[in-house]
Amino acid sequence: MEIKFSKQGAEEQNILIVPVFAKTDKLTGRLAELVDNGEFEANLGEICTDVSAGQKSVFVGLGEKGKLNPELAKTAGGKTWSGLGVIGDKSVGLVLDKNLRPNLALFLIEGLLLRNYVNLHYKTGEEAEKSQRKLLTSLNIIGGVDATFKKRLQEIIKIVDAVHYARNLVSAPSADLRPEDLANEAAKLSHTYNNITFEALTKKELQEQGLNLLLAVNRGSAYEPRLIILQINREKKEKPIVLIGKGITFDSGGYNIKPSDSFLEVMHTDMAGAATVLATIKALAELGSKKKVIAVIPATENLISGDAYKPADIIRSYSGKTVEIKNTDAEGRLILADALSYAIKNFEPSYVVDLATLTGACIIALGFRYAGLLGNDLELQKNIKSASVNSGEKIWALPLDDSFKDQMKSPIADLANLSSAGRFGGASTAAAFLAHFVGETPWAHLDIAGPAFQSKETEAWNPPTYATGFGVSLLVDLIQK
Repeated sequence: MEIKFSKQGAEEQNILIVPVFAKTDKLTGRLAELVDNGEFEANLGEICTDVSAGQKSVFVGLGEKGKLNPELAKTAGGKTWSGLGVIGDKSVGLVLDKNLRPNLALFLIEGLLLRNYVNLHYKTGEEAEKSQRKLLTSLNIIGGVDATFKKRLQEIIKIVDAVHYARNLVSAPSADLRPEDLANEAAKLSHTYNNITFEALTKKELQEQGLNLLLAVNRGSAYEPRLIILQINREKKEKPIVLIGKGITFDSGGYNIKPSDSFLEVMHTDMAGAATVLATIKALAELGSKKKVIAVIPATENLISGDAYKPADIIRSYSGKTVEIKNTDAEGRLILADALSYAIKNFEPSYVVDLATLTGACIIALGFRYAGLLGNDLELQKNIKSASVNSGEKIWALPLDDSFKDQMKSPIADLANLSSAGRFGGASTAAAFLAHFVGETPWAHLDIAGPAFQSKETEAWNPPTYATGFGVSLLVDLIQK
């Protein structure tokens, strides 16, 4: 994305974006006519387009000035994109009203750039060409801005690019993104950025080290698993931050197979947590972050074969704890348990955050806009909540106490992968299973099953269908601040 800055020159743009507060007295020209005629009231996210003298003006409503906040500004920016139409090689300018505070202007631009996304990888012909011409490739910011504004906007562009990268990964079908392919994506990042190092444990190495829960989930697949490890600023002498992302590249449910009405057709997106942590490392590298961060991704398919793991199997985990398999569709917590144990033992992190499209129960509890937040450290949760506010990516804390942990105990093994209470409190019991593998290390779990992808618009800055890239902005804010 090319960004230009000028103090004036609005009349020179082919397409001009004009943010407008509602109930503004000093309006002139065509805008005043539209408001007086009742064609435009400047309600939040309201779009009104007008063509005059060859210039297309896109008026975007900001609502009442005193009520505009970062989330609403970001929403208005997302709504703006649909009003631009076909851009092609046309110049696009954005007029910054002096009444629009700089930080809110930045959120508006962020919303616009986040929505400026079309997955063209599998489109061909005229439709692909038309979609391509809708993409904004440059933007002229018209109005006085200072160096701080310019610096922050460049940071936003880099984060948005990482979000788009995550969306591309999540949207890829499983035939094109198997565990080894996911590892190759991580390797590409290490080749692109000098301060990133990469390794991936193969099936043989996983067997040698005893990551048996990951290996058990993999048994039904014809494709080998990987434990992907990506480190940024590895040489720094400090305890690292560890990010763990669930990397199930397709989830059939195993022998507890998912019915067709259980989102089976989108189960290639079950690696959204993995995509988020990869994209976060990419963003940190682009931003020149000095933080020592390690991404750990357990990657496998969960399929059915003559050798697939089965209900009633008992598996010894990397930590040594034994796990009774009560449901093969509760596989995400199994691979995360081994990844958590491995990361904590080998890297001794200052804190750990895992992200996973883990439970349908979290969607039932919170819907598609909120991720569930659980963990063992109140200070870490407080910081994540602050990052959520700053990024506009919504989270909601759910309970996790000893009663939930007790529900994960098995009469014949140390633990079971399904609660003794069945489906009730499923998001909390899934996290409670993970809690048995983290010990005293500060840890937070984000269940992103709801907001990782959408089938209709829930946030205006996301594409109306499919992957959202949820969590990248939140994690970058958490780590950097």
